[in-house]
Amino acid sequence: MQLFVRVVEEGSFSAAARYLGVTPSAVSRQISQLEKELGGRLFQRTTRRQNLTEAGETYFQHAHRIVEDIEAARLAVTRLTDTPSGTLQITVEADFALAFIEPILPEFLSRYPEVNVRLHLSAGMLDLVHGGIDIAIRVGHLEDSSFVARKIAMSRSIVCASPAYLARQGTPLHPSELSSHSCLSFRTKPGKNQWTFESPEGVIGIPISGRLNVNGLVFLRSAAVDGLGIIMIPTWMMHVELKQGHLVPVLEDFPVTPPSTPINAVFAHNRHLAPKVRAFVDFLAARMETL
Repeated sequence: MQLFVRVVEEGSFSAAARYLGVTPSAVSRQISQLEKELGGRLFQRTTRRQNLTEAGETYFQHAHRIVEDIEAARLAVTRLTDTPSGTLQITVEADFALAFIEPILPEFLSRYPEVNVRLHLSAGMLDLVHGGIDIAIRVGHLEDSSFVARKIAMSRSIVCASPAYLARQGTPLHPSELSSHSCLSFRTKPGKNQWTFESPEGVIGIPISGRLNVNGLVFLRSAAVDGLGIIMIPTWMMHVELKQGHLVPVLEDFPVTPPSTPINAVFAHNRHLAPKVRAFVDFLAARMETL
């Protein structure tokens, strides 16, 4: 039953086999034995993928709950030792993972030698339950759901540029001066773009333009370091560049609005939170306090 659930979550016999460290033929034999015991086919098999039959869909709904209960029972016991262990599955946006998780991961793995990490770099919202995900790290306000969230930090954005760009084009002293500058913008959709600031006159929206629009923060940061323009970007994305002087803040008297957005660790449920999950979230939250 656990193997069947894993095949559904991974999407194929071969993917489940790789995850479990067995051969695809071994997976196929056990699924065939399960189908024989149940008296019905669970999958429609093709050369590329195994799709659930109606019977398979029904069986999965029951089997998944049972497997979760088995895991909850195991965790109830392992919590007594409070030793983080096992495979920790995390889904996170690639930009956040590259900027923040990748640098601290060696220390985490060294501190918890019995924990293995499997990172899913995705801009979308993966299914925490069916995907077998332990933690989703999400930047921004969460939609209402049955998931449990723990706020680990607040994301604050600032406007900055490279010293070379500012030496060449001048330093803006008021947001209105951005109209004469190349502003590198993070864009996922077409349309007009503006940056919003707090000012003595109240909140002001400044239309910005530039020759480069990117839907990836890592690329945007590199472009700014190379002197291509001014960016608005979260501090967690560029704390190293600011510390080393590759980027410098501008318009500090005009705070960006909204002033901050939450960074949350999201869990599928709150039953017997595994030691490996608690250890990683506590570790991540402690590191983000230094930003």
